[in-house]
Amino acid sequence: MELRTSKQDGSFDTAESAFERRQDWRVGGSCGLTFSGVDGRQFLMGDGQVMDLSEDGIGVRGDRPVKAGMDLALFIELPGSEDHLCIPHARVSWVKGRRFRVAVGALNLEDQHRLQFFLSERHHPSAAGPHSQRNG
Repeated sequence: MELRTSKQDGSFDTAESAFERRQDWRVGGSCGLTFSGVDGRQFLMGDGQVMDLSEDGIGVRGDRPVKAGMDLALFIELPGSEDHLCIPHARVSWVKGRRFRVAVGALNLEDQHRLQFFLSERHHPSAAGPHSQRNG
């Protein structure tokens, strides 16, 4: 089962089928990131790498163990940008060792547009200009 977000309000929903989990196209990547959250009464902070990215979710390889259902904040280092992409609300949907996936909650409009542009640039590299990269 995977947690999904509602585009309208950023809330988390469950999706049962494998088809639903793979509905959105994903972009492979190796952006660095920092994540933080609370596990019980313990504050957790870690570093990791983005393994794949979509508007609704992010695959991560982290340096700290997390648990399914945990709420995390993520700060992603997008290539070509000095500012990190801030994802204040993400929920861990599955975990396998130090690899995990998070469902993305609501983003502010600026970060939503930055993420959409980043994904579009990598999904359609010819439309993004000569400096775009093809990951895939």
